[in-house]
Amino acid sequence: MDKFQEYRKYFPITEKFIYLNHASTAPLNLYSLSKASEYLKVLESEGEASWDFLRSISEETRRKLSALLQVKEKEIAFVQNTSLGINMVIESLDWEEGDEILLLEGSFPALRYPLVYNRYGAKVVEVSMKDMKEALSAKTKLVAVEWVNYFTGERADLEYLRTLKSRHSFYLLVDAIQGVGAIPFFPKDWKVDFAVCGTSKWLLGPQGLGMLYIDEETFNDLNVGFVGWLSCPWDGFSNFSNLPEPFRDVRVFETGTKNYWALAYLGGNLDMVLDLGIDLISERIEKFMNSLMEELTFADILTPRNSERHAGIFTFRLPGVDSCDLHHYLEKQGIRTSLRNGYIRISPHFYNSWDELNNFIGIIKHKIK
Repeated sequence: MDKFQEYRKYFPITEKFIYLNHASTAPLNLYSLSKASEYLKVLESEGEASWDFLRSISEETRRKLSALLQVKEKEIAFVQNTSLGINMVIESLDWEEGDEILLLEGSFPALRYPLVYNRYGAKVVEVSMKDMKEALSAKTKLVAVEWVNYFTGERADLEYLRTLKSRHSFYLLVDAIQGVGAIPFFPKDWKVDFAVCGTSKWLLGPQGLGMLYIDEETFNDLNVGFVGWLSCPWDGFSNFSNLPEPFRDVRVFETGTKNYWALAYLGGNLDMVLDLGIDLISERIEKFMNSLMEELTFADILTPRNSERHAGIFTFRLPGVDSCDLHHYLEKQGIRTSLRNGYIRISPHFYNSWDELNNFIGIIKHKIK
């Protein structure tokens, strides 16, 4: 039994559905639930968890996440979700009159809304990647991109943006939620200043937790807009006569009590991802994608075929077949997918099996006959 099969047994969803919907929400797994239950058992039996125990949960999960992203632990903060992380970035930059934000067109609302409705009057210009260079100007303060487009699955060219950064002065913000956990994401390689990522999708859950990465050098440029009593390196809470100074890095954004159950659960997910290795996970997902591309040539496929331009999202529709009807038909067959803008979107992960994928392909082929 290979490692993929070993970890598959922790996903009870596989006994009921063919779950191909990780770009929406990942199902809970037994491995990580057991990790999180250790925290709950302490609360059940003791009533209060010690600060050392709580800190061990968050710091161990931070260590694992930093290993996955190949960044320093002090460059990662845990936040409630992607949108909150983006707002924290907006509120901490020093905006001046006339500043502009370039937003990659077609981005998911979680990225678009905080930028468009910023309270500093910064103009948002939505542009395609091919027009990004021409759109850059002395007014450009921030370039914001969705790394993997939620709808088409197209991957933004971060290497191209890195090249532009070497010639122009701007900050780079990446919404990485549709890629982290599925394919390698190393923000240092692309000179990313800010990266935000909720954990509910390719990082396998849960909802209501996310991460904010800020490059340590970029952090020094910020006028931090969020500080709380837990933004500091506390050793304990028995003496409040000498208050510690806040962190001078992104951890300052962890202003209050964390969701330790969610952090413990995420730690379990990261155990699996790190044990398998992100390269091996990415390779497996790419093989799934290749099979879909090769077998469903008759479909109207939005996802780029080039492996360097996609991740784990496959979006298509069938000629002469209503996608809404197809989505409901697949539901009745026990196959979970997403209906997006008149297309079917599927997103398999490492624990999905070839039998599941071939079953899905067979049903789609049958519908076109």
